[in-house]
Amino acid sequence: MNDKELKEALEFGSREGWGGHRLFPEAHSAEKWAEIRESPFFREMLEEVAETGDRLLREPIEALPYSKYKIFDETGSRKEFERAYFARRQRLNAFAILARAFGDKQYVEALEDAIWAICDEYTWCLPAHLGGTSVSIVENLHGHGPGSGEIGAKIREHRQVVDLFAAETGFALAELTSMLEDRLAPLVVYRARREIRERILEPYLQLNAPFGWETLTMNWAAVCGAGVGAAAMYLIRDAAMLTPIVRRLLGTMECFLSGFQDDGACTEGIGYWNYGFGFFVYFAELLNRRTAGRIDLMQDKKVRQVALYQQKSYLSGDCVVSFSDASLTSKFHPGLTHYLKGRYPEIEIPDVKYRSGFHDDHCYRWAHTIRNLVWSDPSLAGAEWGEAVYYLADSQILVSRKQREDGLVSFAAKGGHNSEPHNQNDIGSFILHAGGETLLADPGAGEYTRQYFGKQRYTFLANGSQGHSVPIIDGAFQKPGREHRAKILEMRSGDEMDVLALEMASAYGLEHLKSLVRSFAFAKTGRCRLTVRDRYRFDRRPESITGRFVSFLEPVPVADGRVRLAGKTALDLVFDSGKLDCSLTRADFVNHQGKTVALYMIDLTVKAPSSEEEVEVRFELE
Repeated sequence: MNDKELKEALEFGSREGWGGHRLFPEAHSAEKWAEIRESPFFREMLEEVAETGDRLLREPIEALPYSKYKIFDETGSRKEFERAYFARRQRLNAFAILARAFGDKQYVEALEDAIWAICDEYTWCLPAHLGGTSVSIVENLHGHGPGSGEIGAKIREHRQVVDLFAAETGFALAELTSMLEDRLAPLVVYRARREIRERILEPYLQLNAPFGWETLTMNWAAVCGAGVGAAAMYLIRDAAMLTPIVRRLLGTMECFLSGFQDDGACTEGIGYWNYGFGFFVYFAELLNRRTAGRIDLMQDKKVRQVALYQQKSYLSGDCVVSFSDASLTSKFHPGLTHYLKGRYPEIEIPDVKYRSGFHDDHCYRWAHTIRNLVWSDPSLAGAEWGEAVYYLADSQILVSRKQREDGLVSFAAKGGHNSEPHNQNDIGSFILHAGGETLLADPGAGEYTRQYFGKQRYTFLANGSQGHSVPIIDGAFQKPGREHRAKILEMRSGDEMDVLALEMASAYGLEHLKSLVRSFAFAKTGRCRLTVRDRYRFDRRPESITGRFVSFLEPVPVADGRVRLAGKTALDLVFDSGKLDCSLTRADFVNHQGKTVALYMIDLTVKAPSSEEEVEVRFELE
């Protein structure tokens, strides 16, 4: 579509009816809000919001003082400022929903105060995203400014840097002022829209200083692009003015989609699928409405495959594949899932008990929250996950679920490379899950700090291969970089067994390591069993070979050559004690929520390594 066609599509949308009622009709529907108030399906969600709102009515708006703002640049810690920042977004969301659902004066006035406070903020951008310059005076900077580097731009005032959360804030204020314009004070609406123009649209329109996220191939492109796009579509009626903005944003969305291969996998994990792809969908639907159906990004074949990734990432219940900076569990967004089901019939809907609640997103993203209400369809019944085998060939990820009498046994493994978005050095990592519990784990995301995303990244336990179930060779861990990658040698699946074999020697970058073939055999009969075999070939004898296996469950030796992980379901690691020495260690892992938990490591070390070795470990479920 050229600019002329794009302008005509936008003009056609304007003629059909422009504004919030057209862009987001579900949020303006009196019938939908009556259903939200009355249907048992929504009762828990709405009660959660109401309880939050009633509590917040008795509490002052949390301040965002300089003493918290400066902490990131001083120590690298994000949590102090961000807790207060997101507490304000919680307040904004709660009172916007309650003002629309019930219309009480107290909720409307509390919402006006929340909007006013957010308009008062020094910047909507987080200090962590200001490129190390959050406490600098912009006029004193030379060459690099806020947001410079991978995801930033040329020098801008802090208040004009559009990062993920500035974009989300602009999206939220543009949408909720449209939804509640007839209930809010005109000055509050005016001020919110003026701030959106000054903080989001005007910086974006500085064509000589594009933002770095505009050409990224991961979640930043979709989220920031959707925020700018929503603000533009809600606030700009003139098609001629809107056309170059939408044209540019379409290029950004193409960059985002190019980060997915044809298998549709999100190598950042299901959390970032919800985030990046979710915002892509929100943008796509707003644009569809803005052009009265003439531009429908959801018709793209790759988009369909990406939409199907959610059901391929679950082990059981709300437990998910946790490769890269993913979480161990993830609640599904009912609004997004139900919308996708309407577009793609093959979408599977999880059981409703696993849906995301109001507080499950600690960032309180408005776009998710409102659509979890107005896009949810109570008639769509969900179900527990069933047996399935998914092999995502381009991303080299296998997920297999087998039903036993006591529930699913699930196995996941990955190849890939060590320069994936939110990369961890984890080629050959795998997960074994049974009884609703992950027995052999990939630890997932740690706590986000400045150091976590800096030069020290791979010294963190979960980011380097030292925190994964992969070998350690001559004391060396895997190396970062796209050149350190796996090659799939075999993949086959059947009713009784799934087999995956990969060559992963290049992950280590060791000159004397000529081959390392890791093979998985997941036997799906009886109680289920996993066999992991590593075959090594060197051009000289190595000093040490250790197979490491990690778990959040404490391992206990129970017999010679047998170590047990005793969770809800017991798992035994069985090995040749004549060939392998076993050592058990415990490490402190600071997870994404900032909590310190124990991560246990079972190290099986070859007693007398030679230039050709084969090590086999069996994992037997009770």
